[in-house]
Formats: sequence, structure tokens, C-alpha cells
Amino acid sequence: MTHDRTHYRALPVRLLIEKARYSGNEMAIALGERLDEYDHQEDALYDLQKENLEQDRRIDALMARIAELEAQLDWAE
Repeated sequence: MTHDRTHYRALPVRLLIEKARYSGNEMAIALGERLDEYDHQEDALYDLQKENLEQDRRIDALMARIAELEAQLDWAE
């Protein structure tokens, strides 16, 4: 069964990459492999962004704690 571009455009990215990689067409295979590399890089970027947000939350909490302790020191003086 052959499909047109509209069908392929509607596929999720991961499925489209897999179809290209195992299509039997050398150009499609090469493009599928390249897209697979980019897809993994996007996953890694997402993980780093998520980790960065968590670190920002931890920094904010620590800065708030420092401000509390400084206020206690000022009050004690």
C-alpha cells in the first residue's frame, strides 16, 4: 500500500522516522537516521531544561532561606 505526503505528514514524528529508516529507499533511510539523531538531541535538551528548572527552584528556596537567616541575625543584633 502506498501513501501520499498528506498521510505521512499526519504521522507522529517518531513513527515517521521509523518508517523512513526502514523504507528501503536510501535517501529516506539517510534522512530518517539524521532525523533520529535530532530527535534524541531534542530529548536531551528537554531533560536539561527540566533539570535547569528544578535547579532554579532549589536556588530560589535556598536564597529565601538565606534571607530568613540574615533577618534573624539582624533581629538578634
